Amino acid sequence: MENKKKGLTLQSMVLIGLFSAICYIALMLFKIPIPSPVGKPFIHFGNMFVILAALLFSGTIAGLSGSIGMGLFDLLNGWATSAPKTIILKFGIGFVTGLVASKGHKEDAKSPLVGIMIAAAFFIIIGLGLCITSLVYGYEVNIPFLQQAAETTEGLKTTLVVIPVLYIFSLVLGIGLAVTCFFIKKVSIKVQYAILGAVCGIGFNLVGEFLFAVVSLLIVGSGFMPAVMSALISLPSTIINGTFSIVIAVLLYIPLSKVVAKSNFKV
Repeated sequence: MENKKKGLTLQSMVLIGLFSAICYIALMLFKIPIPSPVGKPFIHFGNMFVILAALLFSGTIAGLSGSIGMGLFDLLNGWATSAPKTIILKFGIGFVTGLVASKGHKEDAKSPLVGIMIAAAFFIIIGLGLCITSLVYGYEVNIPFLQQAAETTEGLKTTLVVIPVLYIFSLVLGIGLAVTCFFIKKVSIKVQYAILGAVCGIGFNLVGEFLFAVVSLLIVGSGFMPAVMSALISLPSTIINGTFSIVIAVLLYIPLSKVVAKSNFKV
């Protein structure tokens, strides 16, 4: 499923155009704002289609589709300042997902059980951490040393808003991955790598969102530690999007991959 060295084929370009349009429409028709100290994130299905394209075809097709579709959405709908970040991160999601998932197509591919276990533990820890935080401190958690930074950094918030949906989705994803580990032998190697690929793609997005948030806050005058803390407490919104994207994309991939295989579609 890798693109040939001679370049993108006509079929590949058609797919890029198709998934770019799908990503754009997905953002336009469905978005739910989420409270965040940095930026104005929202739940959407754009990343899901990037991951699906990577699993069905290739990381290059998926990455270019996400960059074009969601980059154009940002430029044309009031998020122009976020467009460079979107272009880079969406390409990364597709490319990383496709790179990891493609390993499952090798004849000597072994089960990526350890990788899935690590991912499960990661999301469960985040979910439990947020859940415990909300139970101990309540709906809003004040971050004391951000108070002073907020006085000199425009738009910097000093509280973490912990709503149940933030940790529920993280726990659902983590527990789902953990359950998968117990039944890993009943799932094909290709599907196992599809799961790991989707998780790695969203993992790339999490790291990218964090780094972009830190840099953007440092540029406008925030201190380093306030910038790091604000970036960290902004990640739950990205996790919600990631959970949606991973679960739905993999569920769609399982039946659609059979259709693509039967069609002998070449990219």
